Amino acid sequence: MPRSLMSALAQRSLEPELMDGIGLQDAALHARCLADLATVNRVTLAHRPVLRFLTQAWAQRPAGEAVSVLDVGCGHGDLLRAIRRLAEAQQRPARLQGIDLHPHSTAAARAATPPAMAIDYVTADVFAWQPERTDFIVSSQVAHHLDDAQLRALLQWLMRHARHGWCVADLRRHWFPYFGFRWLARLAGWHRVVRLDGTLSIARSLTPADWRRLLADAGLEAQGAQPVQIVRYVPFRLAVQWLGAAALRRAA
Repeated sequence: MPRSLMSALAQRSLEPELMDGIGLQDAALHARCLADLATVNRVTLAHRPVLRFLTQAWAQRPAGEAVSVLDVGCGHGDLLRAIRRLAEAQQRPARLQGIDLHPHSTAAARAATPPAMAIDYVTADVFAWQPERTDFIVSSQVAHHLDDAQLRALLQWLMRHARHGWCVADLRRHWFPYFGFRWLARLAGWHRVVRLDGTLSIARSLTPADWRRLLADAGLEAQGAQPVQIVRYVPFRLAVQWLGAAALRRAA
């Protein structure tokens, strides 16, 4: 690998992604890209960190107890639909809600979600929104869209609003997925915006060291009955998570 690329990936990219702007202009294109991203999430096992976190968290709750889950940056709603299927498999009543900044995202999520799943979607800026205190808050593939100051604010927001625990799952910056994604996306025929943004997303993502620094800056290392944990997942994913009821396993 060229030394120049190694040097470039040593720090987070600050280049903006196309998907962060097109939602204001073209609803059909935005929905097409979100549908492709939902496929990317399925193929690359993006939901696994959140589903494992919830499985572990729910195992510590009484059987059949109702829970509430909020997904921050819900996009196409595919993670929430996976959570609904998990709750149904475990026969656990769950109130599910997703929030996203882009109205085109929540519109696409509603269109893709069967009414019987009973998932509520809200269009709002999470930092200006005051939800009811929620049992569990999750966020997947959103962190790399935020700068460091926004991430610190998000971490503090999660600690204030999550009653029992929270999980932020995202990409891990590394040269292998940086090169590999562009070839996978081309072979799969995903939209050009998804191909370009996918590579940039990896360059914008964080390493475990980045997360440890942000957690320290946010003052979360000593908060709560259990520490915030950083968990590695294959392929090249991280989960930053806090579970108030018991210590989490497999810390990075």
